[in-house]
Amino acid sequence: MALQIYLDGKLVPESEAKISVFDHGLLYGDGVFEGIRVYHGRIFKLPEHLDRLFASARAIRLTIPLTREELTRACRETCAANG
Repeated sequence: MALQIYLDGKLVPESEAKISVFDHGLLYGDGVFEGIRVYHGRIFKLPEHLDRLFASARAIRLTIPLTREELTRACRETCAANG
């Protein structure tokens, strides 16, 4: 089964995961990230990762277009879809 990518509110196969060449993050290189581990289907310390992610976004005045709850759900759905 193809790796599933969370993109624009839905899961898509990695071969279909595309962003516009006009994407702001791509054009200007602004962004934040967190490396998150999953053990046996469980996301390790997700609340702490989200705390850091949102704090990093605030530091560079970047708006995350999802609420914390939506992002939590997206992480869990993506992990479940990819086993």
